Amino acid sequence: MKIVFLCNNIKFLNGVERVLTQKMNLLAECADYDIYLITYNQYGDPFSFPLSSKVHHVDLATRYISRCSFRGIYQYIDRYKSERVFRKKLNEVLAKLQPHIVVCTDMHVADLKALLTAKINAVRIVECHCGRAAYFEDLSKIRKFGNRMRQYLLKLRLVNAIKQFDKIVVMTESEKKEWNLPDKVVCIPNMIVHNPLKSSTNNHIHKRVVSVGRYAYQKGFDMLLEAWKIVECYHPDWHLDIYGSHDGGNGEFVQLQKQKESLGLQNVSLHESTMDIYSAYMESDFYVMSSRFESFGLVLVEAMSCGLPIISFDCLYGPISIIKDGITGKLIPKDDVRKLGDAICWMIEHPVDRLRMGKNGRKESETYLPENIITLWHDFYKSL
Repeated sequence: MKIVFLCNNIKFLNGVERVLTQKMNLLAECADYDIYLITYNQYGDPFSFPLSSKVHHVDLATRYISRCSFRGIYQYIDRYKSERVFRKKLNEVLAKLQPHIVVCTDMHVADLKALLTAKINAVRIVECHCGRAAYFEDLSKIRKFGNRMRQYLLKLRLVNAIKQFDKIVVMTESEKKEWNLPDKVVCIPNMIVHNPLKSSTNNHIHKRVVSVGRYAYQKGFDMLLEAWKIVECYHPDWHLDIYGSHDGGNGEFVQLQKQKESLGLQNVSLHESTMDIYSAYMESDFYVMSSRFESFGLVLVEAMSCGLPIISFDCLYGPISIIKDGITGKLIPKDDVRKLGDAICWMIEHPVDRLRMGKNGRKESETYLPENIITLWHDFYKSL
């Protein structure tokens, strides 16, 4: 079975890139599959995660979806030309490969439509890594009405394009129900990279809280910093460490640094993303997620596999499907900064409960081991 995966590039240390790389590597090791990766803008740059030599890679090198250096009307002309080149090259490669299945992992209307109109006899699949309702969640940060309406209409076009695919893969049952397309939507959760042989040192208190994610509006780090202001009043000897990428140059790292200074926070560090995130988990006492929306939340499962209890906003969609409130962590009403701060203080002040939740979470994380999740993918592809 020949499967082609489409992705803009694999240059950043984000969850989607990590999960996609891991899945392609596992499938490529199986004799039943011939795996291809088509990128649009890799341009010879190293992959952010190791890619198996058994995965065939083709880079279209079109500059498509990359940031344009032109201004005014020229940027629209450049975007139109790059999209034309992208469609032509994509069609040529797909016509040559003649795959049985083509999987799109990027959420842009143009590349979804390019795949939908490609003249190939293949099953077309789209993997949703953001969540259906979450496509509209970040519109609230756009202040100008005209800009907000343009983005809203673009999101509608995106959802309509997704609906035209043969199969839609989501990561939680709650999102599957929301699509209301039972014959088309399939739920397959993410898998963790590996299961650590040991958990975070239980007999040693690190006095350290960790959070991981892109420096983007979605991740809600601005709310986490506000909540940490509460924590520092009662527990000035504890430290918050956030690890994240700069969201392709469009992140909110600078704003968060300014917010940290304006709040007068003394025990907060904003780190660059790291390949060795498991070491950060191991040196922490618990994990906090402040996201406004999450289709899944791979970092939750990773942290749980290291024996860390979780505190998270009960946002769409992932946290409630992963965290068992009071058993593996605590779920907080969405966007309630005060309760988030209080929950962090509670977790600090109850080491016995912290240890109990961490042990429960470590056991729960075994559900997401590669050998369990890859079986679901095998069954899914065979069913097509």
